Formats: sequence, structure tokens, C-alpha cells
Amino acid sequence: MNKQYQSVDDAQAQTTLPEAAAKCSVVLEVHGSGRQIRLDCPFSCPGDHAGKRELSVDTGNPQKVFACHAYQCQMRGNLLTLMHGWLTGTRPTGDKLKGEEFKRVRGVLLGDSPSPAGGPVPSSVAKSAELKTLPARNVPLAQSENEKARELVTLDEKFLRDVAHMPPTAASYVRRHVCLTTAMMEKWRVGVLPQDGGPDKRGWSLRGQVLYPILGEDGKLLAWAARDPQFETKEQAFNALRPDERAKEKKPAKHRFPVDFHRGQELFGQHAGRLVEPGFREVIAECGILVVEGFNDVLGLDGIGVPAVAIMSNKITEQQVSKIERFAKNLGGGKVTLLFDNDDAGDDGAKESLWLLGQRGLDVRLGWSRAMHGGKFAGRQPENLTGDEWEKAIRPGIVRQ
Repeated sequence: MNKQYQSVDDAQAQTTLPEAAAKCSVVLEVHGSGRQIRLDCPFSCPGDHAGKRELSVDTGNPQKVFACHAYQCQMRGNLLTLMHGWLTGTRPTGDKLKGEEFKRVRGVLLGDSPSPAGGPVPSSVAKSAELKTLPARNVPLAQSENEKARELVTLDEKFLRDVAHMPPTAASYVRRHVCLTTAMMEKWRVGVLPQDGGPDKRGWSLRGQVLYPILGEDGKLLAWAARDPQFETKEQAFNALRPDERAKEKKPAKHRFPVDFHRGQELFGQHAGRLVEPGFREVIAECGILVVEGFNDVLGLDGIGVPAVAIMSNKITEQQVSKIERFAKNLGGGKVTLLFDNDDAGDDGAKESLWLLGQRGLDVRLGWSRAMHGGKFAGRQPENLTGDEWEKAIRPGIVRQ
């Protein structure tokens, strides 16, 4: 077909991913086979997902639609958008490919213009190698070069912990999660920012959100993570859109992390000060390091005297695997227990974690699953586990001497 009359849609349908990558001078590292494959994200987003194959591509779709599943990215688009990332290493302006950016990528796809466009083409492979040689490190907020960041060390002074004074959506969220008692929120420095931002404007963009502190192993504050109490409502509205409408919208995010924070380097609840709590060392010695998905899971288990750490996702990173390995060998005799959410996403995350941790020579066990314990815990999350259920059902199955 004459390129002059070839439509962009036809070109996308007729171009394979390797062919598109070659036009951008990029060598792909593909994970998986069949219709759904995973690639490294090329959009240079801050965070921990570079080199983690967080970008899922539907190769069966004529436009090769994709979505990045990293918390801090969530980029979505088609083959043209992906090629823009390969060519520039950045997101399109406003996350929408249009104007001169669109024309440039269209020209590369149709073969009407060279890919470098005045400079070397950034390669996702090269970026991954660079990141591996320069590992990310999270700096405590108190030591940040950014004055605004340093001011956030005491952000919890503004937090609301009485549901009577919270915005309605945040109050509803807190009531639904029984682990978020006033006492537990005070202990863990968790709370809700006032809807008006309070007397001062620190954390203004997070007003009305539920905030959790992420501490380093030494107990120093590294970042505040925000949970959107309206996420479920927004997600339902997003899923109700037609597929073509969803492709144009940004998927709602459940959590927000600072753009310069590398989530995958840390574990929520990793601070060593917890080891002085009564019975914690004994549980770890018998059951190993307990690994869960989310913030509330850690709080809920803490409330019944069970120490756990969270990966803040259902997908574990290599850095988190290394940290859990170190904790397990130093404190738990090489033992690890997984207590992920008993749903599809939790099953997928537990399988991958079991594989990665098992390769480190660790004694890894599942604390539960949808099929274990006669299906009693199907659909459950660790945050709702009771002390009686822990002692009679879970603990006996994971104790190792």
C-alpha cells in the first residue's frame, strides 16, 4: 500500500512490536508469550518499576494497547504512544499523543522520517542497565535537599483521627476498616488530612486522603503514602466506560506515592523498633517473616500481636526479595510466610513471591489461600484476621522449629 494513503490504524495493525521497536532503534526484552506480554516501561517515570516489566501489552489488539501497572506510572495508550516512549524516554505532553509529537511518531511508524531526530535514541535496555549500576536510594525526609519535603516530617500533626471530624468519604473508609481505630492510627502515625488542608497548606494535594508513613529500617520517615478513599467509586465509573472511552482516560490510582520515592526499595513496617514489642521475636522465630500486601494488613495483624511487613502492592520487587531474605536469615531462621489477599490478584502475587523467595533458598510457606483451611478464608484479607483465627487456624500451620 502507498504510505501516503496508509492510515495510522492500518499501520499499527500491520506492524509487530519488534518491528516498531526496530524503527525506534530499541531492542526488546519480552517476558511471556501469547496475546499478553510484558515489557520494561520506557517512560522514565519516577519510582521502582524500571526494568521490572510492569508494562503489559495486548498484542492481539490491532493498536497494541498497553498499560503500565506501576503505582507511580499507570501510563496507558497504543503502539504510537509506546513508540513515543521508546523515541524520547518521556510521556507525551499531558499524557495524550497529539500535535507535533503525534506527527513525529506517525512519520517513524510509516517510515517517512528517521527515528533519532537530532540525537541518540534512548534505549529502555540502556536505561535499565544504568539504573542497575546506580541503585535508587530513599533519603529520609528530614535530610531532603527540598525544604518543602523537610516540612512534611511533622505532617501528622494535622491528621484527623476522629471519624466525626473527617470528610464523609474518608470517615466511611475508616469505619469500614476495623483496624483503623484511633489508638492504632496514633501508634502508626496514620490519619486523614483535613479537606481544607488545615491552618497551614502542607500536603495540600493530599487533603481528604488517608495517609500512611513509610519508615526506614532505622525508624526515620522516608515518605507519606496516600490512599484515596474514593478509589472504589472511581474504579467502578472507569470500568463502566466503553473500551474506547477507557483508552482515553487515566486509570484511577488506589495509592499515591511521592514522585521521587522508590516504593520497591522498602517494606511497610520494616522499622527495627517493632522488635521490642512483646512476643514479636517469638512469632518471627517460629513462623518466619510474615509478608502481606497492604498497609492495613500490617496494622490489623499488629492489633492481634502478629508482626508483618507489607510490599505495598501484590507484586514483589527484587529489592524487596533481598530485604526479606536478609530479615529471614537474621531473625527467622530462613523462614518466610506469605499472607496475601485471598483473591485473584493476591494469588498471582503469592505465586510470584513464592517462586522468587524460594530461589533464595528460603523456607517459604503460604499462611492461607482460597482453597486451604477448607476454603474458610476465601475472599478474606489479613487485616480482618481475628486473634482466635490466628491462634487456632493460621499459626499451627506455619510454625517451624
